[in-house]
Amino acid sequence: MNVRTPSKAPENEARAVLHGALIRYRVMAYTTAVLLIVLVFVGVPLQLAAGRPRVVNVVGTVHGFCYIVYLFTAFDLTRKLHLTFGKMVLVLLAGTVPFCAIVAERLLTRFYERSTADLSLAPLEPGIHAG
Repeated sequence: MNVRTPSKAPENEARAVLHGALIRYRVMAYTTAVLLIVLVFVGVPLQLAAGRPRVVNVVGTVHGFCYIVYLFTAFDLTRKLHLTFGKMVLVLLAGTVPFCAIVAERLLTRFYERSTADLSLAPLEPGIHAG
């Protein structure tokens, strides 16, 4: 007799998609945050005090391009996590204030962990623990 068990493929696929969105967001959050910190705390003082605008020109441009990618990845993740509009806007704006993208990343990662724990899904990555 051939007994078929229900497949968990859709559940695992949805979890993999959500986890992928989280990883993309985390990479862009840290990249954007570090570039903004360098821009504000190194580039601007060099430009104002020493008259050397090179760091501001280069890092500012790179941060601008990375922030656009950050917006797309943050929007994608917040929609997949079903966050409210207000929380989504706060996450999107976090890339414009030094250190805020790092704080937002930690909060969203914890929210993801709680969401996967609530759905009784084990995290995909051993380094991410629910709870």
